[in-house]
Amino acid sequence: MKIEDARKSIEDLKSPEGFLYAGLPKFKALFGRDSLISSIELLNYDSNIANATLHALSSLQGSGFDQETLEEPGKIIHEYQHDTEIIKSRARNVVWLKHGKNYFSVDSTPLFVILYHMLMEKNPRVLRDRELLDSVLMAISWMLDFGFSGAFLSYMKAKIGFGLQSQSWRDGIGAVLENLKDPVSVVGVQGYTFSALNRGLKIMSKAGLKETKYAFYERIEESITKLKENFHENFYLEETGFYAFAIDGDGVAEKTVTSDPGHLLFSGLLNRGEEKQVIDRIFETDLLTDYGIRCMSSKSTYFDEKAYQRGSVWPHDNFLIALGLKNAGYEKLAAEIGKRVSSALEELNGVPEYFGVSRNGELIPSRKMRITPCDPQAWTAGAYNYFNSS
Repeated sequence: MKIEDARKSIEDLKSPEGFLYAGLPKFKALFGRDSLISSIELLNYDSNIANATLHALSSLQGSGFDQETLEEPGKIIHEYQHDTEIIKSRARNVVWLKHGKNYFSVDSTPLFVILYHMLMEKNPRVLRDRELLDSVLMAISWMLDFGFSGAFLSYMKAKIGFGLQSQSWRDGIGAVLENLKDPVSVVGVQGYTFSALNRGLKIMSKAGLKETKYAFYERIEESITKLKENFHENFYLEETGFYAFAIDGDGVAEKTVTSDPGHLLFSGLLNRGEEKQVIDRIFETDLLTDYGIRCMSSKSTYFDEKAYQRGSVWPHDNFLIALGLKNAGYEKLAAEIGKRVSSALEELNGVPEYFGVSRNGELIPSRKMRITPCDPQAWTAGAYNYFNSS
């Protein structure tokens, strides 16, 4: 596979509206998280994708309350499927897909704010779009009014059989998260939230809204302070020198070692010493392979090299870690991750959603994974393009 092949996949995944479908063949749909991360990956390649994605998600932003879909005012969707035949077909096995859209993600909303701010920095004219700006303010309001449980952005699991039990990007990880008590707070999500709220302050200042909406501005500042003050105490594990994967409603930490703390690196939530601890840990050999960083430590009792989210390597996961490394000044380490993931995709000759690496370091073909990954997948094609363009 070459850069031209990845860019062809990007074009193949592009909707008539200009956003990217998540993946083919199963996920020819608009996803909040997937489409937003793909847009971040491709921002310097084609910012029109980001603009189209923001507008598409804005048009589907929550406006009321629905207990079945978990819609709430200001919340960004998890998935929207417009093809009625696909809805009928998939709903036979997944009952909640009958709605066509659902809001089963805790991280789509902060990612929406992050992408908007990144696009604004690249093209300040986006501020002239008042409807889109209003959507950003609504997204921040959702975080403050409905998303926070105490100091952290959290989620309540959907009713069993009627929605996703895990609502971070690890929505197929199974018992690791699903056995936790509500509300569930996942470590990487706190980084997105911290970044989104800080970016929200900058958006409001740039838009001239700081004075006119000062009470709202002040609420954002208070939430940032509260998150910062409580994060380390609640997530940091003294015995391992690393961060918990998640904490549950009782404050009990899920200690499984995952790649998710690596997502904190681009958030600004960690100080320099804490960043170094995270970097040192994710570059240990139970996570780092010749083909990228595993999403779960090979030392974990949950680890399965062929499983969906319990040990496989996800290019978008590696992208977010690399982006954080680069922003923190660790350019060589960021480039190293890019080389490793790119070598895997070139050997696989595709842009699959994820892939496996055996315990002895060998790349596992997609057909041998427990669930066959989509190929092409937007956030994999975007990651490959980013790693080979920057």
